[in-house]
Order: sequence, then C-alpha cells, then structure tokens
Amino acid sequence: MLGSGYGIFAGDKVEWARLRFTPQHARWVATEQWHPQQKSSCAADGHYLLEVPYSNPTELIMDILRHGAGVEVLAPESLREAVKKELAAALAAYS
Repeated sequence: MLGSGYGIFAGDKVEWARLRFTPQHARWVATEQWHPQQKSSCAADGHYLLEVPYSNPTELIMDILRHGAGVEVLAPESLREAVKKELAAALAAYS
C-alpha cells in the first residue's frame, strides 16, 4: 500500500491539489482517474475542476505539466509556485 498520496509517492502529510482545466482539455481529463479519492466538477463555463490528494508533488507536477496552458493550479500556493518554477525553467531552455 502506497498511502493516500498521488502516484508512487507515499507520505503522512497529505495536501489537496485544486486544478482547473480549460474546456478544451476538460474533454480528456474528465474521463481520466488521477486518484481513487479525487473530486471533480464541471463549471458552467466548461472548465473542469479537479481535486486530488498528494504527499509529494513530484509525479503530480509532471502530470500537470503535460497539459501545458490547458491547466491552472488553483491551490495550494506551494504547488502553484513549484509548477511556475518548472515552467520558467522550461521556457529558459528555449531562450
């Protein structure tokens, strides 16, 4: 048993990621199971809201990044900042 965290990472301290996907990405993400305990909803404007528990952000960040501009991390701020840092590093590699 790997615990209630996201992916292969277990841990005692579990946080919940809140992600908002664009209507274009919602078509695919809405059919995926990111975690057995995930919570999801569709907003009236077509955005897809997904909440998943995680204890280590490593694998979750990789899955977020594969959606590029099609997803925004709403919370927690520490995860949002970690994704921003990865995106800035990727952009720098293309400069």
